[in-house]
Amino acid sequence: MTASGNKLIDAVTTLVGWINYSATDPFERTRVSAEIVRLSVPLDTVEHFTLLFSHPGAAAAVTAVLQVAPLLKDGTTGTWVTASTVAIPAAGGQIEATISGDALVPAAGDLANVVDPCFFFVRATLTPSTPAGAHVSLTHG
Repeated sequence: MTASGNKLIDAVTTLVGWINYSATDPFERTRVSAEIVRLSVPLDTVEHFTLLFSHPGAAAAVTAVLQVAPLLKDGTTGTWVTASTVAIPAAGGQIEATISGDALVPAAGDLANVVDPCFFFVRATLTPSTPAGAHVSLTHG
């Protein structure tokens, strides 16, 4: 099942972690590692966006892999493409990675089945596990 993202990526779109009730997102909940989020604004329409990843501490270093996938002409999800990989040591901390939306390219097998702009799907996978208090999000700009 695909969860809905924030209406615009001009605020924070949470990919992993707790989401508080707000005017643009009326559901308080927690998103888990590798949960698929569908955005209403495709990432390849923004010049750049930022991946924000933090955790307060864990038994080992934690790696976050941000993947994006295109919306295919038949309404299904295309092939997942890695947009960024970042890591935080076991002691915890925060990291930001700027990603160019213009540089996102669908996998070769999907090229004939997409209409640009197409990158509506995103997910962040944390390994080896998701520590308590971890948060991964995207911001515009």
